[in-house]
Amino acid sequence: MVISKLFSSQFSRLVAPKDRILVAVSGGLDSIVLLDLLQKHGMNDLAIVHCNFQLRGKESDEDEKFVKNLAKFYDLPIFCNRFDTKSEQKKSKDSIQMIARNLRYTYFSEVLKKEKFDYIAVAHHADDQIETFFINLLRSGGVKGLRGMLPKREHIIRPLLKFSRQDLEDYAIKNNLKYREDTSNSDDYYLRNKIRHHLIPCLETLDKSAKSSVLQTMENLQNLETQSLQNLETLQNCGFSATQIRNIQKTINGSSGKQFMSKTHRAVTHNGQLLIETINNESVNCKIDMVDIENFKLNTNPNVAQLDFDKLKFPLTLRSWEKGDFFVPFGQRGKQKLSDFFINQKLSRFEKERILLLCSGEDIVWVIGFRIDNRYKISAQTKRVLVVSF
Repeated sequence: MVISKLFSSQFSRLVAPKDRILVAVSGGLDSIVLLDLLQKHGMNDLAIVHCNFQLRGKESDEDEKFVKNLAKFYDLPIFCNRFDTKSEQKKSKDSIQMIARNLRYTYFSEVLKKEKFDYIAVAHHADDQIETFFINLLRSGGVKGLRGMLPKREHIIRPLLKFSRQDLEDYAIKNNLKYREDTSNSDDYYLRNKIRHHLIPCLETLDKSAKSSVLQTMENLQNLETQSLQNLETLQNCGFSATQIRNIQKTINGSSGKQFMSKTHRAVTHNGQLLIETINNESVNCKIDMVDIENFKLNTNPNVAQLDFDKLKFPLTLRSWEKGDFFVPFGQRGKQKLSDFFINQKLSRFEKERILLLCSGEDIVWVIGFRIDNRYKISAQTKRVLVVSF
């Protein structure tokens, strides 16, 4: 894998060029590769932060010395702190790893705030994600735990999540990077190391693509969580109460057709998705169904829309048209303003005021009773069809 180009593309989505980045550098392979990539990416305002937990005696001190020399080599500011981690453990019931983690991120946040940095960059990679998945699985973690670490959360960025440890090793060899080996990484006393050394290799003997399958599962869970958060925000904005929202979240993956009403909107659960529409004074009867492409039959009724299910973003919304709205009329390639479309249809003002739009995110997918959007039509690649009837 060509890391440099892919890294630049992904990193540019996380931060702005003028952002100040604090790089967490332990001295190990992962953080050394991250630092080198950031340097080559052209970030002008970088600094290093290092924590010495004094858990490995002379080895920890040598790590600190190595990182300080590295800061001189790159001509970067460095912020370094030593912790009496074992003494901290005596005050807490937490594991030594959790105590070290809390000390680390507390210190990172202090430096970030005091020195006015924008983000802390940490070097977690794809293999860390997989190990985290199994750790949280064994601890009965929910969706949040099993979806793993996010590339960006508040002031923390993780630019290496798409790369494996092997990718990083290859990069270090190619660029002649020196780094420190943490001897504790070979100690099976820690659960993470047991998973790394035993469980994952065992899974790979059963299926060579085990790692990629786990990562795909985690991505699916991230998408599920994102959808749930979008649903929550939409429901709050549409006036649903906290009790209603809890009930919707409980039933959304159950049977279809459950309806919930706020003063202004109606929410309907459908095949694990949530459809929301504005309540108008006029009664609107709506029927929704999803069929596999094998069972699909073309319906030319203008009050029926047949859309590519997998191109849609849920929840779908129903609204009146607004000035500036546009869509891509079925059979056309270019965008067209709705106002121009209505002129072509020779609609009166009263007729235009009664028109409703079915929307997926910001896109209009159907001008109800007239035309669907060409981008959501049924194609040779379509697997599932959403059928909406009014």
